[in-house]
Amino acid sequence: MSRPLPVWLVATAALAVALAIWVIAVPVAGIELRAGTPPQTIGVASVAVTTLVVTLAAWGVRALLRRRRPVAWWLTCAIVLLVSLLGPLGASSAGAVAALMSLHLAVGAVLALGLDPRRSRHQVTARVP
Repeated sequence: MSRPLPVWLVATAALAVALAIWVIAVPVAGIELRAGTPPQTIGVASVAVTTLVVTLAAWGVRALLRRRRPVAWWLTCAIVLLVSLLGPLGASSAGAVAALMSLHLAVGAVLALGLDPRRSRHQVTARVP
């Protein structure tokens, strides 16, 4: 695989994707992002802070799984993503469900691909003089 990506770059990419989806959904499309019981509005600050916290958590999980096979990382990512997709189902409208699902899927994809442990393994190659 290619060189490891710095965590700050993965965090920046995840944040940019999340904020782009939020901007398209809320100011542009006019969707009111409300979810939970009682319903709470999901603003730009919530999206940004949650994305950064999830990035740090994923970084920690990657560190724990570094010496395991890559399937452990991908299985963990899949399980966490599937569980996280239950949250948007409690949104107040179909548009909010779609927007929140998009947020979860996009951030999950950026983190899973960007923090893939195979990127952080350095290949030892024999040098022929």
